Amino acid sequence: MAKDIKAVKCPHCGSIYKTETKPDFYRCQNCGTEYFIDSDDVHIYHHHQPVTPVQSSAQVNTKLPVYILIGAVAFIVIMYFVTMLFQPKSTSTYNSYSTYKTPRMQYGSIVYMNTATGNPVYLRTGADQIDKGNNKTEMEMHAQFNDPITGKVIVDRVIDEPYKGDLRCDLKVKTYQTDLTYAIGCNATLFQLDTRNNNLIDITQSIFKTYPQLSSGVARLEFDYDKDMINVMNNEGDSYHYFPTLKKLVSSNEQAEQIWQKQFDRHFFEFGYLGSYFDEHKYNQLIENKYSHVTGQLLQRNLTPGRRYFDPKIIYQDGKNLLITVHTTAASNAPISIQNIDVTTGKINWVLPPDQYYLYSTIKCKQGFAIEYRKDEEADYAHGVLVISNTGKLIHNYQLGRTE
Repeated sequence: MAKDIKAVKCPHCGSIYKTETKPDFYRCQNCGTEYFIDSDDVHIYHHHQPVTPVQSSAQVNTKLPVYILIGAVAFIVIMYFVTMLFQPKSTSTYNSYSTYKTPRMQYGSIVYMNTATGNPVYLRTGADQIDKGNNKTEMEMHAQFNDPITGKVIVDRVIDEPYKGDLRCDLKVKTYQTDLTYAIGCNATLFQLDTRNNNLIDITQSIFKTYPQLSSGVARLEFDYDKDMINVMNNEGDSYHYFPTLKKLVSSNEQAEQIWQKQFDRHFFEFGYLGSYFDEHKYNQLIENKYSHVTGQLLQRNLTPGRRYFDPKIIYQDGKNLLITVHTTAASNAPISIQNIDVTTGKINWVLPPDQYYLYSTIKCKQGFAIEYRKDEEADYAHGVLVISNTGKLIHNYQLGRTE
């Protein structure tokens, strides 16, 4: 019997997609049913066996994407709080958007010994520019006290009105005796340096209030470096001389000289020449001077006979200690050598290696000596304090940069 051509469909699902396994036998590609065709009866006989889905060897966790999302959110939150916790706090009071602070403008500096501890202290006066908003600024004066051995700030004091303007220049300082150190600011204001508590106190009004001659006010102040006195001019243009250790005020140079000769013993060193004024070959001599106000006699001697000095200076002296500086050669730009001289024999106790710097205030402290210095352009104007032992060993170099 001839076969009729018909579209053969899966008897189970009706799909026409099939695979012939052998003549007249097929397997449905959709549901897997096996069937054959009876050619005479045109019947389709089938056997249905469900196809088992192919599973992965690892079980799929349907909740995994949720866990990943929760973990990502938690990580972001944790990182935010960690960042906020360790973010540096803004130091600006008036402008939280400011990223640059103008360096403090420095006006004056000195090194002195704290009389309570014996340690050196580096006092620096300067001004901060404070942003007040609306394009307005104000200068705030500071007196900062630093420990040159540890490099730490001991205290940074704000100088209140009306005296802060009198510190906007170099400080002039003179010590008259232990615990009595004065500073003059801008030739107009007298400060007492509290060397025990590290403070700068204006005493212009209080120290002169008992003197009627100065009732009009003080116009000008300056230290006299030949005598232990302060030269004072009142607002009326009259000049006077004040002796801090005696608390005496006199009006004439003759009175000042008489007090100086009659009430003060002196022992000091200076560079000069003991020979004749008319000598053609004068040279620098280190001279020791001793004066007794009782006898009125001045005794002098050349402490280092036969020694030559190039551009010598005395940077510190007391009855037992003497520090000098000399150029190593006669050249004007020669390096500077710091020497410690025995005040009895004139011998050199120790010498620091020569260097190029400018030296300013120098004091005796329990470590030895503290010397304020500044360098030139070649060293980018570095400055600071050298702390030297009594044997000439460098204990510490407290150095600051140009803008510090």
